[in-house]
Amino acid sequence: MFTFAKLLKFIPISIMNHYETVFILNPVLSDVQVKETVSKFEEFLTSRGAEMISKEDWGLKKWPMKSKTRKVGFTIYSNSK
Repeated sequence: MFTFAKLLKFIPISIMNHYETVFILNPVLSDVQVKETVSKFEEFLTSRGAEMISKEDWGLKKWPMKSKTRKVGFTIYSNSK
């Protein structure tokens, strides 16, 4: 009879963490500045071995949470592993 531990010896398993990041950029930035900042963020992650899975630009968005400085900003969502 096989136990779960014995079965795991035959199945290759790799565990990798997946990360979701949402960051909010200053609303006075131009489109070019937003793209530059996002590309710097992606380069930072990939230079440290991360793999970008997806990226979504949610655009200028008003957030319901309270912030000390602002409630509106360019919002970027990224998924990496």
